[in-house]
Amino acid sequence: MADSTSQTEHGYDHDNLRHVVITATCFAFILSTTAVGFRVISRGINGSGLFADDWLIIFALLFEYGLAVAGVVMLYNGLGTHIIYLSPEQIVTYLKTLFTGSILYTGCIACIKLSILMLYRRLFPVKSMKYAVNIVGMIVILWAACGILAGCFICIPTEKLWHPMMQGGCMNLSKFYYGLQIPNIATDAIILVMPMHIVWNLPISKAQKVGLSGIFVLGFLTLIFDIIRLVVLVQLSEKGSDVTYDQVPASVWTCIEPAVGIVAACLSNMRPLFKFIHTKVWTKLSSRYATTNSTSQSTMINTVTGHEKSGWARQTPSPDANQRFSPSPSGESVDSSDQSPSQSPRHLPEHTTAHTQSAV
Repeated sequence: MADSTSQTEHGYDHDNLRHVVITATCFAFILSTTAVGFRVISRGINGSGLFADDWLIIFALLFEYGLAVAGVVMLYNGLGTHIIYLSPEQIVTYLKTLFTGSILYTGCIACIKLSILMLYRRLFPVKSMKYAVNIVGMIVILWAACGILAGCFICIPTEKLWHPMMQGGCMNLSKFYYGLQIPNIATDAIILVMPMHIVWNLPISKAQKVGLSGIFVLGFLTLIFDIIRLVVLVQLSEKGSDVTYDQVPASVWTCIEPAVGIVAACLSNMRPLFKFIHTKVWTKLSSRYATTNSTSQSTMINTVTGHEKSGWARQTPSPDANQRFSPSPSGESVDSSDQSPSQSPRHLPEHTTAHTQSAV
């Protein structure tokens, strides 16, 4: 009872945001893994093997796994809780793990961008696209190298990052975040626009052009997440020293943004899988349903028809009965069954056959 009261007073029940980080990490892990898995399966369906853009997106997934592992380590060392409840050892471990986050994030985003650029180079083998891919690719590589280098030396010496009392100096965090995210946003916008001119000049229908453009424009969602992450990071740099609690929104977006980028990069490569599902699975299910439905309808029709025929056979007087008690010329009833076969009417066997068939 005392423990629960203490937890309420200290804000554990109200201020603990660990569940938010756990949900975001699991969502990003499952989403990115599923997207890359479907992409590899699509390559297997085509039998084409893995291209350079596929390997780059696999490396991006490995960096995303690194971010997920770093998030778990930070969770066990205070992420989502107030810093005043943590031991000094936990804070040191937390800040060391946080140091690796900028490196993993930059490497993941760079691999996603390079994967998309290599895909453009493979899909649109024209000189203008090759030149554009080479130029933007060099910009992305330089951005990643500078971002990783700045992340490694954000404090000099590096130990000052987790030992604030040590002599030395650190960068202004808001300027660091602006310098990292603004080129990221700019290159994302350029990569989104690059294929549009070629797509709309292809000799295909307008509906196909809109579909292709829609697949590429799905990366626009990643651009929005880039901007949101920049805003969250700048807000974080302006907050106080409760870093383990205030870091939660930044950690969530740092994990989700690369996952969405991986999905956007993989979606245009899943067409063989969607086609396979449509032709092999959906078509079989549809034909099986149609066959089952047709069989059930035929059975119902035969059942209804059989009942109707049986009812007609029961309600209609038998032709044989009319022949058995036909009036004689003298006005007396004569049983036709007493007649010899030579004297019986010639059409009697036909009526008997019809009556038998209707009864069956």
